Amino acid sequence: MKLWKKIAFSLGVPVIGVPLAIAGLFIYATSDMCGNEVYSQVVSPDGKHKAVVFQRDCGATTGFSTQISIIDFSDDLKNEGGNIYIIDGHPKNVSPGLKWLSNTELNVERSLNGSEYKAESKWGFFNKISITYGAGNS
Repeated sequence: MKLWKKIAFSLGVPVIGVPLAIAGLFIYATSDMCGNEVYSQVVSPDGKHKAVVFQRDCGATTGFSTQISIIDFSDDLKNEGGNIYIIDGHPKNVSPGLKWLSNTELNVERSLNGSEYKAESKWGFFNKISITYGAGNS
């Protein structure tokens, strides 16, 4: 190998490799800064699913958020954001009630007002669960 190639290679590895390594460590270190704390859960009538209300906390620089996920009954809540509903505020202040209307219908007992970050109307791939919002739906 020619001398200039050896010099370029020996300089290129640290110049490119060190910043990539630092970026990788930063991403790894900050990827699990968020945590979930279960507030309540309601099991579907057939016992196959549960709707979980939880607080998601991502550190001191973020506020409280209340989130809802539908998961299989035997699963634990993963360290992820809500898959059907997300709103600002602590669950003790803004948590909506949940009511399974059937095995495939969940009612979130809070009307939508535009402050939600997420408010899905369906969940699931094959056997979809319909989600409605507002008190008194049946």
